Order: sequence, then structure tokens, then C-alpha cells
Amino acid sequence: MTTKHLTQRQVRTWMVRRVAELLKVAPEAVSPQAVFGELGLSSLQAVQLAAELEEFTGRQISATVVYEYPTIEEAAAYAAGA
Repeated sequence: MTTKHLTQRQVRTWMVRRVAELLKVAPEAVSPQAVFGELGLSSLQAVQLAAELEEFTGRQISATVVYEYPTIEEAAAYAAGA
């Protein structure tokens, strides 16, 4: 697995778009500061998001990332290595 050099902003933007797709809402409806559970993300969707985040960043990401880093902002910082 090759780690990509992504900024926190790039990861955050990707995560907002992906969460919006999973929840079938507009990206503007997804706050990077909201807790994943408050956004309505199911545990299955959380695991799916973690797997896709790993693929997107090229970094090993735990399936529990959304519980360890409960907002997009925090998860993006972690995934970008910030």
C-alpha cells in the first residue's frame, strides 16, 4: 500500500462528499464538526467509510476510526497524518 501525500483539507473534502453520498444528502448538509452518529451514519456505513478512507489515503485505517475520531474534522486530521 502506497501512502499518498494528502492534506487534511483534501481528506476532509473527500470525507464530506463521501458521507453525503452514503447518507444521500447534499454535501452542504454534512458538517465536518458533527459527530458521525449525529449525522446518521450507521455502523455498516462507518466500516465502509473506513475501508474507503484507507483506499483513498493509502494509509492503514482501523475499521473503528469513526469511533476513535468521531468527527470528519478529527478523522481527516488523523488520516492525513496531521
